[in-house]
Amino acid sequence: MKTLNKILLTLASILALISCEKDGEKIYLQSLGSDELIATTDKVVLSVETSQKVVLSFAWKGQDVQINDTTVGTAAKAKNYMEISLSEDFSGQIYKDETTSNSTAYKGGELNSIVNGLGAKVGEVNNVFFRLGSATGENIPYAYSNVVKVDVTPYVMDMNTGVLLAADKTENGKTLYSENADGIYKGFLGIKKADKNFWLKEGDGSIWGNIADSEKAFVISSDPSNQWNFWFPDIAGCYYTVIDTQEEEWSATLLSTVTISGDIQGDMNFDVENNHWILNYKSDAAKDINITLSGTSKIFNATTGSVDGTPDTFGFANSNDGLLFGKTSDNITLHVEEGENSIILYMNVSEELPHIVATNDATEIPSTYPATVDVQRWDGTAMVSMVILKRTDSENGIYEGTYDGAYLKNDEHYGFEFIADETWYRADANDNTKLAISNDNLSKFFFDKADDNVTSINVTITVNLNKLSWSYVINSQEPGEGEDEGDETYPDILYMVKWVAADQPYNILLTLNESETPGIYTGNYTGTGNPSNFSFIDPKETQASDNQIRDDGTWVWYGKESDAQLYKLKENGFNLWFASPYWSESNVNYTITVDLTQMSWSITNNN
Repeated sequence: MKTLNKILLTLASILALISCEKDGEKIYLQSLGSDELIATTDKVVLSVETSQKVVLSFAWKGQDVQINDTTVGTAAKAKNYMEISLSEDFSGQIYKDETTSNSTAYKGGELNSIVNGLGAKVGEVNNVFFRLGSATGENIPYAYSNVVKVDVTPYVMDMNTGVLLAADKTENGKTLYSENADGIYKGFLGIKKADKNFWLKEGDGSIWGNIADSEKAFVISSDPSNQWNFWFPDIAGCYYTVIDTQEEEWSATLLSTVTISGDIQGDMNFDVENNHWILNYKSDAAKDINITLSGTSKIFNATTGSVDGTPDTFGFANSNDGLLFGKTSDNITLHVEEGENSIILYMNVSEELPHIVATNDATEIPSTYPATVDVQRWDGTAMVSMVILKRTDSENGIYEGTYDGAYLKNDEHYGFEFIADETWYRADANDNTKLAISNDNLSKFFFDKADDNVTSINVTITVNLNKLSWSYVINSQEPGEGEDEGDETYPDILYMVKWVAADQPYNILLTLNESETPGIYTGNYTGTGNPSNFSFIDPKETQASDNQIRDDGTWVWYGKESDAQLYKLKENGFNLWFASPYWSESNVNYTITVDLTQMSWSITNNN
């Protein structure tokens, strides 16, 4: 039956076609006619300044595809092609661009690229011819518009050099180089904090910056509506910088150290102003020396972000034109004279590779470190300066100064931070003698060796920005007026309390009693091991009832100092919780200890 149906349908189709042909009912697409092309100007002088501006536009009426039978529809559409040539009869090379609208516009950089590609003479007036071709299909002859002549003066477009712009988009004197003019720009840059924010301008006038998203550092955009400026990490120094407009990403590799090994040894110093590394060396005779160059680095890219780079190592290898930056360290031969010599590693300028020389003198090594370090604390309203540390060793970045004034060891207002050249430092999460770039998860610095009841202190502070470390020496300290040194008043009890809801009393999870040692409290906690969002309080005179207590505004709160310092307490700190392995939904038996002398707390599992 299915086969029979197919045969009948086929016969019906054939009969219908025969019937149409006998009745003369053929349907035709009508050919397109010529369109009138209109230009906004007949003369254009191009420059870098006009590269991102519309300099030439065309418009035309446009045509609809028509058929001889108006009762029948069609999916055919007219296609328009803008053709551009340096020959009026379009017999030479032609640039062809399809457009679906009834107008088209060209920015200066785009038009400059087109006419340069056609062979126009740079800096001279060129007769450039435009026409519109329209057709309803590739196998149908074009209907051409009138030819429009426009005088175009193109400019030299250097796509090898990427020009760096300051935050205000003025040129800052720094460049990167694209060897193949392919939009991948590379080079070594000496970066100070003042150079941190920048843009990149290409030869065609395109300006690149970071995509407008602070969570996507090192992802780039040329869209003015979706970009911010680039920013280097908060560390001044020498950066191997790659901006890749093809992949729309960039990277910055900080050369932390450059070390010379071989016949002479030593760490080079970076001259950020002149973008080169220096090591002064005294030779006992005129001779040739053999050395290698290597170092440590930090890589910052779209994966790492601009805060925590990935540690790495590097070396310099030989080439005919200079030194190649990579993993390999080749032997380098230098001639030095007797007496003082400077070994100078010049980083690349534009298309040049880095190269190293020895000069018969000692070069003054400028400090790459700021003149001062400010020690600041929060006074409850704003950051205030405690003391300005002055640079005592320009080569190694060492600072010293003496703070003489009020100090309360366990008051958060007397925790401080270091500020150097607009970079803020707090204590490294794993070592409070180390400096780390400040964030909310890191601790402030304290004079932790001071007596607990000290209210005035004289202390000498030393900061080493080269090793990112600090130390201090207490010269003198005074207890509070009317108090004996070492005497401290602590509350009789502490409560471990949990917030319930706004305007509701707090649940008392545990009462902690003072031990034989003043300031240390213990209590036995049983129940589920997941009482999230709890704090310890000194209830003052507030009375508890039915295992609940209401905040009357006189309590002293103790919470965690930061997420990275869960067991470190501070007044008015953040909520605490039981971390692994103490978190549990089953019954637990823990001894909770709070030590107000050390502002800490701990858990002991009694099971």
